This record gives sequence, C-alpha cells and structure tokens, in this order.
Amino acid sequence: MELEPLAAEGADGAAASGAVLPQNDALAEEADSGDPAAAAMASPAGQEGRLQNLGKAIAPAEVRAYLERGRYGRVPAYLQEVLEVLEDEQEYIEALPALETEEPDPSDRRPVRLLTDREKTALLRGLAAKREQLTRCFEAEMEEHAEEAWRKRIQARYAAEVQQIDKDIDQMSQKYIFVASEG
Repeated sequence: MELEPLAAEGADGAAASGAVLPQNDALAEEADSGDPAAAAMASPAGQEGRLQNLGKAIAPAEVRAYLERGRYGRVPAYLQEVLEVLEDEQEYIEALPALETEEPDPSDRRPVRLLTDREKTALLRGLAAKREQLTRCFEAEMEEHAEEAWRKRIQARYAAEVQQIDKDIDQMSQKYIFVASEG
C-alpha cells in the first residue's frame, strides 16, 4: 500500500497539504478499468470523502433519542436464552455445597458384607485358571496359522481378555472387598 499526499481545499478555497492517505492498490486497479465509481473512490478526493464521513460527529439530540428509545444497554433477544442457561448453571453451582453437606438417608443404602478369605481365594484360583486357559488357546492358535495378519488379530483378541483378567486379579488382591448382601 502506497501513501499519497492529500491536497485538500480548506474553507477559504486554499489548498492545504500535508495529510497523507493510504493508496489502496485494488482501488487503483479498478480505477484503471474504466469504471467511473471506482475511479472516484481511488482518487485522493474520494478517499478524503470517506474519511470525512468517518469523522463526522453525531448530533447530541440523536444520541439522546437513541438512549431514550429504551434499547440502549439491554441484552439482545438472541442472547437472552444463553443468559438464562448461565443463570441456571450458576444456581446449580451455588447449591452444590448444600447438597454435599446433607446426610444420606440410611434406608437408601444397599446392605453389603465383607468378602471372606475363603471366597477371595476361590475367586483368585478361578481367575488364574481362566488366564492359563486363555494362554494355552492363544499359543495353540498362533501355531496353527503362519500368516502375520492372522497372528496380529489373534494377539489383539487375546490381549484384551488377558488384560481384563489381570485387572480383576489386582482388584481381588485388595485387603477389604465388599459385596452386596442378599438380605
């Protein structure tokens, strides 16, 4: 963008220079196309006209009338729904501490009991046997097929199952395990 000095006429008709306006290359190209409106906009006088409109002061009476219409400072209708949702969320957030301090109703709790060592040992043996069985099946299927794609599918299928059994064994290794009571 080039800067071009502006020669504007003052109130007495004398040329006052020194003001610099940016010269828009796109407007200059349009002016060369032969369009009279584009030529007027590309000229320094056309740019000066746009600048004068931007700097035009609004009459105080117009400002007062705008303020008195009642729409000044109000939330637009399309944002009203958003504000209502935000207010509901704020009320919920403010109510959370009160909900946390309330005592739960004892009748709502399900009865539980502690898993005995005998039950825990039986479950761990069953999980270990299931893991061994999966490992044997995995090895047998790997020996049957030599294709790499087949091996990857088998490995992915068995890996997920073995990982779940290992996770269950880790959970059964905890000191206290509570289970739902029948009565």
